Amino acid sequence: MVLGDVRDAASLGAAVEGVDRVVSAMTGFGPGGAGPRAVDDEGTRNLIHIAETAGVRRFVLLSMRGAAAAHVMELGRMKHAAEGALRASRLEWVIVRPTALMELWTQILGGPIRRGQKATVFGSGERPVNLVSAGDVARVVEMALCEPHLARTVLEVGGPENLSLNEIVERLQVAMGRRTPVRHIPLGLMKLSRLALQPFKPNLAGMIEAGISFDTADMTFDTTELRHRFPEMQLTSLADVIG
Repeated sequence: MVLGDVRDAASLGAAVEGVDRVVSAMTGFGPGGAGPRAVDDEGTRNLIHIAETAGVRRFVLLSMRGAAAAHVMELGRMKHAAEGALRASRLEWVIVRPTALMELWTQILGGPIRRGQKATVFGSGERPVNLVSAGDVARVVEMALCEPHLARTVLEVGGPENLSLNEIVERLQVAMGRRTPVRHIPLGLMKLSRLALQPFKPNLAGMIEAGISFDTADMTFDTTELRHRFPEMQLTSLADVIG
């Protein structure tokens, strides 16, 4: 184990010394995080530069599906910038783009239900979204590290189902044997809250951006290409995670 901070390039040398392959799975997104710009973009650039200098051969970047320069989330914009920096490097790169993580969102939506409280749904909850198990993402990352033919490829990873947040909440309630009220946060309120919080609490504003994405962006996933590329891979369903 080596302690380092991607925001401090000078601290990264020991982390890549004698290393042949690197997986970058870090993020500044979330409560108390340093922010996507400092970590997901600038921090990744620092790590890419140090990896090049140290002679690392393959660099696997964990990005996000839909990462783009005009993404509604700062996280999506910073992941897109990091992808560009990696593509422009001398490293043998692989970019892995998962959909939203199943374990995280079942915890966010299911935690209040388990406690007998209201479940919170961002927006109408009617748009289909795709959730992927962290275990499935880890299996793809492992193959990205080891398989020579995957060099300089973008691997999009998703789960086997496209479900609305309302459907996910319903399945969680059935699995837990609890019927709790559901609170919907209107899209307009989320947009106003994001603007109000951005100057003072950008980490919370970023989380609200995630809620806006759930109610406005296309977050579905077609598994056809993934199953064709990895036919031996059995995708984890929501039922497998919630029991």
